[in-house]
Amino acid sequence: MKRLLIPLLAFVLSGCATLASQAPKVSQIAYKPMLEVPAPEEEQGHIVLAVYQFGDLTGQQKPNTNFGEMSKAVTQGSANLLIKALKDVGDGKWFRVVERESLQSLLQERKLIRTTRQITQGENAQPLGPMLYAGAYITGGIVGYDSNTVSGGVGARYLGIGGSTEYRHDTVTVVLRLINVVSGEVELAIMAEKTILSTNTGADVFKYLDLDTQLIEVEAGVAYNEPVTYAVRKVIEASVVELINAGEVKGLWSYKPEPWVNPGVVKKKLDPEVVEHIQGILDIIEEKEEVYDDYKKKPEVVEVIEEVIKEEEKIEVMDIGDPPGQSNDNDLVEPVEEPNEESTRSPAVITPDIANILRS
Repeated sequence: MKRLLIPLLAFVLSGCATLASQAPKVSQIAYKPMLEVPAPEEEQGHIVLAVYQFGDLTGQQKPNTNFGEMSKAVTQGSANLLIKALKDVGDGKWFRVVERESLQSLLQERKLIRTTRQITQGENAQPLGPMLYAGAYITGGIVGYDSNTVSGGVGARYLGIGGSTEYRHDTVTVVLRLINVVSGEVELAIMAEKTILSTNTGADVFKYLDLDTQLIEVEAGVAYNEPVTYAVRKVIEASVVELINAGEVKGLWSYKPEPWVNPGVVKKKLDPEVVEHIQGILDIIEEKEEVYDDYKKKPEVVEVIEEVIKEEEKIEVMDIGDPPGQSNDNDLVEPVEEPNEESTRSPAVITPDIANILRS
């Protein structure tokens, strides 16, 4: 029994050491539609906003079925997550956020700068420029955290070998309000919620080794709990995206118009094989064009040759002349002598009648 437990404990401890040695990583945007928000219109520029009193309004402690927890159920730094979301949405082209969470520290630092300049520069001390003010501010908070909204599980065991799985759903709710500083009117109010999923899967083996009291029992399991801070960050980012969409519908700001695209031209990415085939056809066409360009020069040479031939034909006709008996004036025919009447006269044929006349 001891020989079996020692390797098992060594394996478990080595796994814990591997998990503890993981390198830290920089968190990326959790809600991907934040990257797909259209850019604002260039004429309106960045919108200056401030964040006031955005925190945990649930007052709930972390849920635990065994004992009471002193830790809060959700993060207490939700205002920082909201500022991060406002700076990241739309590739940072929408909002300029002014600092109000640590306003006292900011004013104290500005006062220190003025005092130092007066001491070192006297009356010629350069004054500080004015601070940037916001035309609207955002407030709200995490208004709800409901645990065990849905829970359940399933398990089975056969001949001492069994397995089971359990799951649980929690829900977190966030509210954002955009308030006009000049009029004090609540321009927009957005509510969003996110489900937090937790699962637990395990298996165990329970066996008697023999008829005595010796037995073996092995248990293994894994639990997956979605981080509550990750869920809060994701629902805050979704609220910011919805805030921009609602403001555009109401007319508080507008999107940058998309460039006009000719509907007759459809841009489609072709497969590499199709592109290679088209390129081969274009190469063949270019080769044919080069051959055709060379061919266009040939008629000039042919015309010159025809003129020379015509001149030769004229010279031959003038030397030979038009022989008698030539039927075609255009074709050159070897001269044929016409037969003389005397030389071509056929011999006399003596018939019987002529013979009788000659005797008499």
